Amino acid sequence: MRILHTECSTGLGGQELRTLAESLEMARRGHQVTIAAPPESDLAVRAGKAGLRVEPVSFRLPRAASLVRQLLRLIKQDRIQVINTHGSVDSWTAAVAGRLSPLKPIVVRTRHKATPVSRSLRHRWLYQRLPHGVITTGTTIRDALIAEQHIDPARIVSIPTGVDVSRFRPMVPDAALREQFGCPPGQVLVGTVAFLRSDKGLPDFLAAARAVLDARASARFVIVGDGPERASLVRTVRRLGLEGAVKLAGHREDIPQVLAAFDFFVLSSPEGEGVPQGLTQAMAMARPVVATNVGSVGDVVIDRTTGLLAQPKNPGELARHIVALMDDEALGMRCGRAARERIERHETLDHMASRTEEFYARLLAERHGRDDSEHTDGSTPFDRALSSVQGRDQTERHCP
Repeated sequence: MRILHTECSTGLGGQELRTLAESLEMARRGHQVTIAAPPESDLAVRAGKAGLRVEPVSFRLPRAASLVRQLLRLIKQDRIQVINTHGSVDSWTAAVAGRLSPLKPIVVRTRHKATPVSRSLRHRWLYQRLPHGVITTGTTIRDALIAEQHIDPARIVSIPTGVDVSRFRPMVPDAALREQFGCPPGQVLVGTVAFLRSDKGLPDFLAAARAVLDARASARFVIVGDGPERASLVRTVRRLGLEGAVKLAGHREDIPQVLAAFDFFVLSSPEGEGVPQGLTQAMAMARPVVATNVGSVGDVVIDRTTGLLAQPKNPGELARHIVALMDDEALGMRCGRAARERIERHETLDHMASRTEEFYARLLAERHGRDDSEHTDGSTPFDRALSSVQGRDQTERHCP
């Protein structure tokens, strides 16, 4: 297939990392993948370094008409068959360009977050009328869009972000790295990996750390990541008297080694999550997890089976679960093993790519069937869609 991903964001969070991981896996499978993103964005830079084709597009609403024209040229140039949009501005402009293009690509909107979508007429168009299909990163998001936006259930699927289980696998913790994080031998290290922004609930993580330390003074805590909330978190660490027990480690690229260094992983988000990648990566490494029951987290964290669930905005409950894992090593080991098995069965990169291919192919089959409904050669719409995916290069080169 010839796939175009669009993303207007310039930052780097779970949404952009998912787009990159999916693009790389689809390219590895032989699909042609183009990413349209702002040239200064982390996604564009990382995708280019990874060898993907990147089209620099500065998405800005005041120039929507010129954006549509630029995307129409890109669709024609790369003979795009599938457009997958991810952000706000790019979802409007790329979907309109897709609908206007004579190549008739399918348009897919991926919804990464569990935050509510407005029920305005504008958003009904964005989710009901412009895309041919919608992908969500969790079942809770899918169910909400069906209920609130009245999307046909046949046109919306939940496909969690896949984990590279060959990279994220159980491994021996690096003692030197644990010491870098302020955790001497024999002490428990509790950590999280997140983009430091307000929707990650990191003040609750710190409040839970204070409560745990009041009960178990030997525990140590680390937050790995960077972002706009860093200065605020530094002030919170000081206010709570956590300077000797909590480390803000900043951005790191060696995330498998980081997760292996943790005794427990904590997700403290108050709302808005799909299925966070840091969480599933920790689970793939058989790390015991404590997570707030928000968004689609409950899709993967089954309480006291693959991890421990806490109510959001409740640092006291987070702290009690952390202490429970400290006091019951067998519980943590059981949850860690079950978490790894869960990820291997359902949430690998291969699962994500295969389900995405199937969804694209089905939408292409339906669209090709509608466009060619007069065929009498006995071929099915699905046969014709596969033919379109595999062998229409020659005719499309001459499309106007």
